[in-house]
Amino acid sequence: MKTIKAKNTVIVNKNIDSVFEFISNLENDSLWRKEINETKVSGKPALNVIAIEDSFLSKRTPSNIIKLKCIDFQLNKRVVYETANEKYFYLKSTREVESITDNSTKITYSIEFDKAIVKHGLGFNLPTFLIQFVTNTDMKKYLSKLKTII
Repeated sequence: MKTIKAKNTVIVNKNIDSVFEFISNLENDSLWRKEINETKVSGKPALNVIAIEDSFLSKRTPSNIIKLKCIDFQLNKRVVYETANEKYFYLKSTREVESITDNSTKITYSIEFDKAIVKHGLGFNLPTFLIQFVTNTDMKKYLSKLKTII
């Protein structure tokens, strides 16, 4: 399996508690990630919580459903969701926060996903460098948007 990885950071002018509460809840992702149609979770963010994510990949695949499981949860520090089983294209989403001051928090957002999902969504392959470029560009846009709404 060939994966694509991306990582970026942003500093927001909010306290760590409110930032972590927002980014650890995948139900908020549709507010700052353009491809998310909706996410439903089985409970408050915590270890082993299940999330069902519905995302728009393309006109060919307007509703791609994946099941994610919280595999790491450290309050006000880190939350990691990963695909729950092998029938889904692999995806790992890591969100970390670090307090800079009482009202300033650094967010680090990392993703890793199976390159094959692009072919699934589009119906054809794209070169890895192009997928990586689009992923990095989108991540910067996501974090810019997140900074304005959090």
